[in-house]
Amino acid sequence: MTALRLRALTFLVAAASGGLSATAQASNLVDNGDFYDVTSVWVDNTGLGSDDLHSAGATMIPGWSVVPGFGNEFWAAASNSYNLTASPGNGSGFWVDLTGQANDKPYGGLQQAIATTAGTTYTLTFDLGASTQYNGPDQGAAALTASATGAAELASVEFTLSPTATNQWASETLSFMADSSSTEISFLADSTFTSEYTGLDNVNVVATTSAVPEPAPAMTLMSGLALIASVLRRRRG
Repeated sequence: MTALRLRALTFLVAAASGGLSATAQASNLVDNGDFYDVTSVWVDNTGLGSDDLHSAGATMIPGWSVVPGFGNEFWAAASNSYNLTASPGNGSGFWVDLTGQANDKPYGGLQQAIATTAGTTYTLTFDLGASTQYNGPDQGAAALTASATGAAELASVEFTLSPTATNQWASETLSFMADSSSTEISFLADSTFTSEYTGLDNVNVVATTSAVPEPAPAMTLMSGLALIASVLRRRRG
C-alpha cells in the first residue's frame, strides 16, 4: 500500500470523526430565549420602558405564555427608567421581570413547550437577575422556581440571588431527562419572598452530548480504522 493511499485512509477516518462531532453538536430548543421583540408587538404601556403583562394594552412575548394564574410580569426594553439592563450576551436588549410593574403577589411566571426525545438528558440554562435597588436590605432576594414537566414533573428547583450590584445577573443550570416528545419548561417567581425584581433572560435548552456515536459515522470510522490496521500489518509483513 502506498503512502498516498495511507494518507487517504487517514483523511477518511478524520472526516468520519468530524461527522461524529458535528452530529453531537447541540442546538437551543427554546423559541426566543432572549425575549426579542420578534414580531414587533412590544408596547410601552407603563411609560417606563416596559410592557407590563398585568396592565391594559399588554402584548404577549413571542414564543412564551403565562403560567395560568400568574400573569404578573413585565417585558422590559433596553431603553428604560429602571436603571436595569438585559443580561450580558443578550443581543436583543429585552428581558423579563417576573414581579411585574406593581410587584403585586402572586408574582408572575412564563412557560414554553419544547420538543424532546424520551430518554434523552437535557440541560436548561438561564440568567437570573437582581438589583440592590430592588432587592436590597428592605426587600427580598430575587427568587424563582425553574421546572421541566413532561408526562410527569421531571425537575423543579428554586434559585435565589442576593445582589451586590445595581444590575447583577447569575447563570443557573437545571438538568432533566425527558419522558415524552414534549416538555414544558417554566419559570415562576417565588411569592414567599418580598421582592421588587426577579429578572429572567438568556433561556436555553440543549440535549446533553452523547458519548455513543451515531450509527453511520461510527461504521465509517470503524471501517477506516480496520483498513489502516490491515495496511500496517502488510507493511510489517
